[in-house]
Amino acid sequence: MAVEVVPQTQAIGAEVRGVDLSKEISQEEFEQIRQAFYRHSVIVVRDHAFDDEDHIRFSSRFGELKRLKFNDFIGKGRPEIFIVSNVKENDKYIGSHDAGMFWHSDGPFLKHPHGPAALHALEVPMHDGRALGDTRFASTAAAYDALSDSMKQQLDGLLAVHSLKQRYEKAVKEGGVADSSTMNQAATQETEAVHPLVRVHPHNGRKCLYVSEGYTTRILGMPLEQSRELIDELTAHIIKPQFVYTHSWRAHDLVMWDNCSTQHKATFDYEPQQRRLMHRTTLLNS
Repeated sequence: MAVEVVPQTQAIGAEVRGVDLSKEISQEEFEQIRQAFYRHSVIVVRDHAFDDEDHIRFSSRFGELKRLKFNDFIGKGRPEIFIVSNVKENDKYIGSHDAGMFWHSDGPFLKHPHGPAALHALEVPMHDGRALGDTRFASTAAAYDALSDSMKQQLDGLLAVHSLKQRYEKAVKEGGVADSSTMNQAATQETEAVHPLVRVHPHNGRKCLYVSEGYTTRILGMPLEQSRELIDELTAHIIKPQFVYTHSWRAHDLVMWDNCSTQHKATFDYEPQQRRLMHRTTLLNS
């Protein structure tokens, strides 16, 4: 079956059909997938089972994988796998249980933020035959393109501060549970970084807004109140409906997103006893 790319919205997201991740993909097929990824920023592969080895093999064709610095949530035997889950064993979460509480891209508090990430759904919470725990993705590239020329000029050259500490403080304030093991592991890595408010995508050259409610604390060179107002204005703009794709998960879906040209947010509409288990790979930033 030939590779087919089916856009999900005008701004972001495409389903890639005719691909079986449990088998080796030809270079010609992979090039079609790679082009679709950097055109649509999010790609979805559905409707067949595959394992961690297949997941790693596929995502590593995009570049070198990195190991995230949260040892409690690393897959057994394969450090490339990071676990996202609300499941507990011996009264401890086996994975990151509150990932995606706020709109964000991954790792902006690092000098070298995360590259693309790929999430494989193993268990999806269900209710009355409907999948719960959707993930929403917003195009920061389409959001930038839609700005007025005057706003683009205002943002040119500005730098913003991104903080891991803010993410955890915000989680606690808004009812999340930042457990001590996660906090302790977070303390072993970088926790704050400065990046341009507008990033240029390394593969396609598109300009992307790089500011999020989850991590961005202030814009350098601005009074704090003015900085906060601009952050709020931009983050509200990024998540307008015309820039958003909402993914409803099915078991064995793989969703891959670009952390430069997108942000994402999880939907926590399921109960603790409704199991959610996903495995993730993350690429180094290129």
